[in-house]
Amino acid sequence: MGSILISSSEQYSGKSSLCIGLAVILKKRGFSVGYMKPVGNLLVEVDGTLSDEDSEQALQILGLADDRHYITPVILTENLIEDALHDEDGHLEERILHAYSQIAEGKDAILIEGSGGIGGGIMYNLSDPHVASILHTRILLVTRYDSIQAIDRILCDIKLIPDSQMLAGVILNEVEENDLKQVREQVVPFLKRKEIKVHGIIPKDRTLRSVSISEIVENLHGDVLSGTENLGKLVDHYLVGAMEVNSAIKYFRRTPNSVVITGGDRSDLQMAAIEAGVKALVLTGNLRPSEAVLGSADEAGVPIVLVREDTMSTIERMESLIGHIRIGQNAKLSRIVELIEDNVDIDAIISTMDIREE
Repeated sequence: MGSILISSSEQYSGKSSLCIGLAVILKKRGFSVGYMKPVGNLLVEVDGTLSDEDSEQALQILGLADDRHYITPVILTENLIEDALHDEDGHLEERILHAYSQIAEGKDAILIEGSGGIGGGIMYNLSDPHVASILHTRILLVTRYDSIQAIDRILCDIKLIPDSQMLAGVILNEVEENDLKQVREQVVPFLKRKEIKVHGIIPKDRTLRSVSISEIVENLHGDVLSGTENLGKLVDHYLVGAMEVNSAIKYFRRTPNSVVITGGDRSDLQMAAIEAGVKALVLTGNLRPSEAVLGSADEAGVPIVLVREDTMSTIERMESLIGHIRIGQNAKLSRIVELIEDNVDIDAIISTMDIREE
């Protein structure tokens, strides 16, 4: 039985998607695959008990039969934080080892997902390198390549790994098309000279980072006032309407595949957004739009979502929603698998995990 811990330089790097995508690919190749996220940092309540959002997603998509308490044996609750601050031993290592032994039964491969960034949990002695050491596995580091500074993050992250042999390699994720040539011809050779293996360069895919309007409605606890027939449409940007109308129209037209957030009292901006063809409007402050705006939105099929929170609070919620991959649709999962198969050296990862295909 082999395993690998998938860690990341930062949150929302695509780590969860890579875990699930690799699990699907390994299952297609005939392996019995297990998954665990030893330290849960994204708390959700399921059936009256605390769980982790990433773990629940993996459990459902992969059809796992394992108990969720084994999939994520440690949850970062306030009590656990208090124990750590008072140097109390919660026997966390023992819990993780026991859970791992249960998950590993009958499995060929275990994919272990890290929590947050690579150093997350270090105050509990549960950073990703520490967990990898406990479970005698290696680390595959995923980094979102948003600029050349991604190299700095990789080099800093590696300093947190006590043994250079523990690093199996890195994957550069979400690389913009304009950066692909530089990454292939300069960044990869640079990392190779540093004895860092690059197992994949995954280009940015805007479909994966999009979200449906219905998901926005659910997340913002909004009321839909128009355009209900188009709630299934996807958006990949949000724009804030807080300028004069002539500038706003040009601004909206440059990014039509967007949702516009503006105050409920800005009927001029609302009409401009509808005219520019944006996908949806989110109106803040629980202020209903005029009948003229509603009529125009209905005619254009543009959903208007009314929310109670102010504009800044709504922007914060939207920031945590758009651009962060949630695999809630078969199309997204298929695309993730396709991107991994086309751009990642899966055989090298299988070799690193020390598992054998029949």
